[in-house]
Amino acid sequence: MIAVEVRYYNMLRHRTGAQRETVALPPGMTLRAALEHLITLHGPRLREMLFAPGGELSPHLVIFHNQRLVRRDHDHSSGDPGPGLSLADGDELMLFPAISGG
Repeated sequence: MIAVEVRYYNMLRHRTGAQRETVALPPGMTLRAALEHLITLHGPRLREMLFAPGGELSPHLVIFHNQRLVRRDHDHSSGDPGPGLSLADGDELMLFPAISGG
C-alpha cells in the first residue's frame, strides 16, 4: 500500500469533515481511481463535487498533485497524464472546488 495525503479546501472540507487526511491506496492507483476511493470513504454526496453527471472530472474541481496543477486536457506534449496519473507513496493531492460569485 502507498500513503497519499489529501488536502480538502472550501466546501470539500465541509463534505468530508476533514481538512486533510492520509489515505492508503494500492500501488499504481490512478488519480481518478483515488477520487472514486474518496467517495467510498466519505459517501455519495462527495461524488457531485468531484465528478460531472457524465462521469468525467467536474469542471468545478481544481486538483494539484505535488503542488502542480492537474490539467484536464491530457496535454501529452507536456507529459501531463491528467486523471490517468499514477500515484506514488508520499504524493500529495490538493482538491479545490471552484467558487463562484460576484
